[in-house]
Amino acid sequence: MVATQPTSRLISFVHFLRDTGFNIGVREILDVLTSLGSDVLTDKKQTKNILRALSCHSRLEWQQFDRLFDFYWLPATDTGQPSNVDISGLPQLPSNKITGFSGSSHEAPDLIKDMSGDTTVGAGKQNTFSKADFRFLNNHKAMYEIEKLAEQLALKLNKRLSYQYVIKPQGSKIDIRQTIRRNLSQGGQPLKLFYRNRRKKPIHLVILHDVSHSMTWNNPLLFRFARGLIRAFKTSEAFAFHTELFKVTEYYREPSIEKMRTKLEEHNNIWMGGTCIADSLNKFNRLYAAKTLNSKTVFIIISDGFDTNKPEQLAGELKHIKQTSKKIIWLNPMLGREGYNPDKGPMQFAMPYIDKHAPAHSLDSLKQAVKLIAQACR
Repeated sequence: MVATQPTSRLISFVHFLRDTGFNIGVREILDVLTSLGSDVLTDKKQTKNILRALSCHSRLEWQQFDRLFDFYWLPATDTGQPSNVDISGLPQLPSNKITGFSGSSHEAPDLIKDMSGDTTVGAGKQNTFSKADFRFLNNHKAMYEIEKLAEQLALKLNKRLSYQYVIKPQGSKIDIRQTIRRNLSQGGQPLKLFYRNRRKKPIHLVILHDVSHSMTWNNPLLFRFARGLIRAFKTSEAFAFHTELFKVTEYYREPSIEKMRTKLEEHNNIWMGGTCIADSLNKFNRLYAAKTLNSKTVFIIISDGFDTNKPEQLAGELKHIKQTSKKIIWLNPMLGREGYNPDKGPMQFAMPYIDKHAPAHSLDSLKQAVKLIAQACR
């Protein structure tokens, strides 16, 4: 082990593990740097144990770690390459080129630099975290406040959409404009009065929330937002997915956010490694679509779009949902981030069936998402 190991070398090792198939990303990089720090690392065994504990998410990764560690860290040969520890016989890990963490690997060094101080926008007393990418926040108080505001956004949407006004000959509040207009044939004399009555408007949302490993950094914010929507609109339904789909409506309606998380974790519904969006949509179409979708349904997908299924399958499942719902809105925490291109990968096959593809990485982006949902429900 090199005694004067720099931070960039640690990050490179995490990227090396990722390239060999480990399901690892920004969160693990931060955990590694927090645990090891930038001090001189002299205890190879302790360092190795810490790296293994933070990097491995499965039995297979745990079994492979020792040989990969030795391959990377042992002294180089005369050719300048790492020592020729044989890694050719290692079992093949599932490729994570598609299901990787929220952001590309080249973002990691910049991420560490950005997190050296408080991530704020504005100046003086007007500082605000609302524009900040949730990934880059290390101010826990601000994170908590943003999560609460995200849920409040959804609850305010209920007040905006839950009622519509109808004009009737009876009621308690006269509508002057309609009264004049409808009495024009009488010379404008208000012989007949017309009233503005408020009527409950049914809003039906169906939310599919990606809770796979690549979404862990964004989900503290998005959990609260999705939960707010489900609690605000009583006839709506929520489903969580990673490698498969689960109905989670009752969990999202829990009065306590901690109780919601506990129930999700007890049922093994969050923080799984891979993402099978198309398979999850297929299960939804087979088991739930007939009961939950109608011509007034606004279908919301919250996901970074990374999918291990075939893109053509994703397009086929979305096509079916499009035919039986009013609108499809895809909220994507990757959208708008440097290096992300929705015209490549699975999203390019999904775009023809999506009415709105919107970012969901900050509080401000969720404010815009609320407006999109409001427009779609009208």
